[in-house]
Amino acid sequence: MIELRKMENRNFRTFGWVQDPSDFESLIKVVSIFDNESETYNELINGKIEKLIEERDGRNHFLEVLKSDSLRIKYADLVGTSFTPRSSARCNGIVQATVKGQVRDFISDWPADNFVRWAQALGFIKYNYYDDTFEITTEGLNLTRAKSTEECKEILENALLSYPPAVRILKLLSDGSVKTKFELGKDLGFIGEDGFTSIPQDVLIMTLATTEDTKEKNKLRTDTEGSSDKYARMIAKWLSKLGLLTQVSKEVEIKIGGSKYKEKIGQSYMITAKGIRALNKINGRSKYKRISKNISWEMLATKGADRNYIRTRKALIIKNLVESKNGLTLEEIKDRLELQAISELYTVVKDDIDGLINIGINIERINEKYYLNDEINDFIIPIIENSEKSEFTIEKDTLREKLDVLSHEYLSLVDLAYDSNQNRLFEMKTIELLTNECNYNGLHLGGSRKPDGIIYTENEDENYGVIIDTKAYSNGYNLPIAQVDEMIRYVEENNKREKERNPNEWWNNFNSDIKQFYFSFVSGKFIGNIEEKLQRITIFTDIYGNAMTIATLLYIANEIKAKRMSNKEFVNYFNDKVY
Repeated sequence: MIELRKMENRNFRTFGWVQDPSDFESLIKVVSIFDNESETYNELINGKIEKLIEERDGRNHFLEVLKSDSLRIKYADLVGTSFTPRSSARCNGIVQATVKGQVRDFISDWPADNFVRWAQALGFIKYNYYDDTFEITTEGLNLTRAKSTEECKEILENALLSYPPAVRILKLLSDGSVKTKFELGKDLGFIGEDGFTSIPQDVLIMTLATTEDTKEKNKLRTDTEGSSDKYARMIAKWLSKLGLLTQVSKEVEIKIGGSKYKEKIGQSYMITAKGIRALNKINGRSKYKRISKNISWEMLATKGADRNYIRTRKALIIKNLVESKNGLTLEEIKDRLELQAISELYTVVKDDIDGLINIGINIERINEKYYLNDEINDFIIPIIENSEKSEFTIEKDTLREKLDVLSHEYLSLVDLAYDSNQNRLFEMKTIELLTNECNYNGLHLGGSRKPDGIIYTENEDENYGVIIDTKAYSNGYNLPIAQVDEMIRYVEENNKREKERNPNEWWNNFNSDIKQFYFSFVSGKFIGNIEEKLQRITIFTDIYGNAMTIATLLYIANEIKAKRMSNKEFVNYFNDKVY
């Protein structure tokens, strides 16, 4: 019987995914806070708290908490709060005082939060919903009281093998191949959902290959990552430290037109012999006992206004598969969800299962049934009042039914189109959609004095090119006059092709035989009198264009991929209208 627990309706914490910490020694210290026999604990109560935390920031309160019998510590007491400006920060959390920073004798609230999440994800501490506290687990005590370095490493390895995303990374590398963080990231997590983004590797290589400014190029190399890429990089780092993976460089080669471009990606990984043995341990092969997996409700969605609803839906799918020993069809899972007041499309259930596989849960499809081949440690599903779908989820669910051949990973474009902090990723994913799925050549440009991207056809009776400008805005894009004038400038630069107009000569990325051009704005939603502004561009340049919502573009991409629409027919959409 599936149990849901009534909880206060609040903004629940995000557990299960960690991007920053990788120091196992510091992790062990954080877990040791909860062990009153540990050296770390004694250091805290016998001087460290006194030294690092002022009374106005809770010194006596923290000492009282640490000396209590239960050692259940509230999240706020562990992590503390931030200070503005950061340079004036004082230590005001127990974890902050426990871990030494790079510059100061303590860390700030954000890394402290990450250490708590890391310890919870690996099963060393557990979270109590009813009072927002943490306490140590049996596995945590085993870690803090390990008698040797080898015993400690074995405990850490087993903890990582109980963490599904780490298992996913090992399995992605189990064929002996070398994969970059981007290649791992695109297959890690709930692809197509907000909070699980991956930079298109080919598009990034294209951008690097066509970027001449060294400073801009270095920034692209160091700063360009999606959230799933970060998770993949961090998990691979943990596994490498334990000898299950090894980090190498990988040379990636792509073709743009008739030219080849190469780029080395240093954050690339391959499995070791020890990693292969670890996979045997996960699967319970040979002499090994199968390792059970740690799941938390929070790890099943990380972003979005309706993440609690999505978490519960996926959690119920897991629990229903756990209960069924004979497997369940999509229809049976859908029926069981309806009994629990969740009515969903088959495509949503199917995408959820694919996502659960992508976070490292061993679900196998045999004929029409899905079987859970993992032992899952029990976890709580809180009951949340007023938990329902957002408009973005409803829009994506409508698209799921229409996208019968296009990968649903591109549904992430719906979220990106409304997130102004993700402009670059929105640019790259849009170009990836058009070049990888719609038979166009092209590349992402971006940067100073260049459009976001271009695409063009080859082998058509009349080839054409398109100048693309993507805009991610939370409340819709009204195409301000400055952006109209910028597009006029790009179109005119392409029309005239004079180096004096723009020394970077971005237009040379089009094939030289293309004579017909268009422009296109892509966003989540358009507001205001857009068509009048499109016509202004045409009046000044004699070139026609459009404004296209990402939902429309996804639908058209699906039709082109399914060969129900041709690239030639797509030209009919360039008529100064909004779609």
